[in-house]
Amino acid sequence: MPEAAFACPKCHTAFGIQPGTDHVSAACPNCSSFLEGYFFPPYFRTSPVGEKAAALVDHTEASCFYHTQKQAVGICDGCGRLLCSLCSIDLGQERLCPNCLSSGKKKGKLTSLENSRTRYDSIALILSVCSLFFYFCLFFGPASIYIAIRHWNSPGSLLGVSKKRFVFAIVISLLSMIFWIGLFSVGILAESSTARHK
Repeated sequence: MPEAAFACPKCHTAFGIQPGTDHVSAACPNCSSFLEGYFFPPYFRTSPVGEKAAALVDHTEASCFYHTQKQAVGICDGCGRLLCSLCSIDLGQERLCPNCLSSGKKKGKLTSLENSRTRYDSIALILSVCSLFFYFCLFFGPASIYIAIRHWNSPGSLLGVSKKRFVFAIVISLLSMIFWIGLFSVGILAESSTARHK
């Protein structure tokens, strides 16, 4: 495959770029201006590949960077590549390609992409179960109820069971607290009654 010509924007001197090169950073051989360029595979293509790609060119339609047989429907906001409907991923107000989505997720740059979710419903349910033990009921019971009420509208599980778990947590915590407080009160009353009879 022959070299593709890349021209200096200042003096218009052309010099060759080897096929497969994706990034060039060098000085112009004529005017010594600093040049930097990013090249996508279609830049080196001398003719369309396949009948479907030829049909796209005949109809002056741009093809997808990843699928040359498919018509491009948009441009990636991250790298500027042309994308077909299969590769175009809408994320909030942005349109991204699979590579930009993957690299943005790894680097943590996509704030609108949720990488993890705290399961407050599970936390509340675990605390309510812990409140079944006497020594923990006065701490874990109220904590479970607080978390259930505080995070009632927080994003929950994709399975849609969050509200039920919150309800179970509140009911278990209340019953546990009522039981242990009632039992403790009955014990105190029984002791005071025994002391009076003595």
